[in-house]
Amino acid sequence: MLSDTQLYPASGASAVVALIALVISGVALALFFGGAGEFWGPVNDMFLIVTVLALILPILAVDRLAAQEGVGWMRFVSIAAIVGAVVIAIGQTALVLGFLTLDGSYVTGGVGFIGVVVWLIALPVLAFASGVLPPAVGWAAIAVLLLIVVEAVVAMVMMGPLVAVASVALVVALSAWLWTLSSTLLARSTA
Repeated sequence: MLSDTQLYPASGASAVVALIALVISGVALALFFGGAGEFWGPVNDMFLIVTVLALILPILAVDRLAAQEGVGWMRFVSIAAIVGAVVIAIGQTALVLGFLTLDGSYVTGGVGFIGVVVWLIALPVLAFASGVLPPAVGWAAIAVLLLIVVEAVVAMVMMGPLVAVASVALVVALSAWLWTLSSTLLARSTA
C-alpha cells in the first residue's frame, strides 16, 4: 500500500497523464471522423485506454481522502469507478486487437462509463457536503456532468458541427477538471 506521501503526488501526476492522453484521444477522434483516415480510430482507442487507466490512482487518492474524513460510502463508489475504468480499458484493448467489434466496444464502454460517472457524481458531494475536496473540484465535476448531458442531447437530435462544438466543450471541461483534480492532489502531497 502506498503511503500518503507516495499516493498523492503519484495520483496528481497520473491525473496529468490522463489529461494529456484525453486531449490526444480527442484530437485523434476528430481526425478519424474528419476523414483523415482509419489510422486515427485505433490511436483514439489506445489513448482512451491510457486515460481511464491513469484515472485509477486519482480514484484511489480521493477514496483515501474520503476515508480519512469518515466518508465510508465512497469506498463502494471508488470500487465501481475502478471496475468501470478497467472494463473500458479491456473493451478498447480488445477492439484494437480485433477481438471485439465496434458495437461490442460500445457495450463495454457504456458499462464502464457508468462506474466512472458515478464517481464523477460523487465528487461534488465530497466537495460541498463533506468538505473532502475543494469546491473547485466539485464545480469542475458539475461542469463535466452537465456537458456530458448536453453532448448526449445534441447527438440525439442532430449530427454535424454542433456535436463537434459540444465535444470540444466537453474535452475542455474534462481537461479543466483533471487539472483541478491534479492540482488538489499535488497540493496534498506538500501539506
